[in-house]
Amino acid sequence: MSRNKARRFGKKKVMRQNIAKERIKILLAQAETQALAGEMELANRYASLARKIGMRYQVKMPRGFNLKFCRKCLSFLVPGKNARFRMTGGRLTRQCLKCDSYYRLPIGGK
Repeated sequence: MSRNKARRFGKKKVMRQNIAKERIKILLAQAETQALAGEMELANRYASLARKIGMRYQVKMPRGFNLKFCRKCLSFLVPGKNARFRMTGGRLTRQCLKCDSYYRLPIGGK
């Protein structure tokens, strides 16, 4: 009996995670459009909601979106608006202009 119960709740968990992934994608797309329109407060709100949904349902961010968050102040980074992205010496350097923190990521491999 407990085995059937585990299967049933496991299916619900997977369904909830799929819904959460869809909501995260929608919220991050909205955050991008609002940021490009100049509404940075609204973009940060959408991005923080997406992060909260991801943490609650244990869902990873879509690929590439983890680069768009400042790890220090958790703001949504938009190149040219509130962030600076540079390629220097085989590394991607991103700087949050809100809190002036730097992050360096190695690009490519041997």
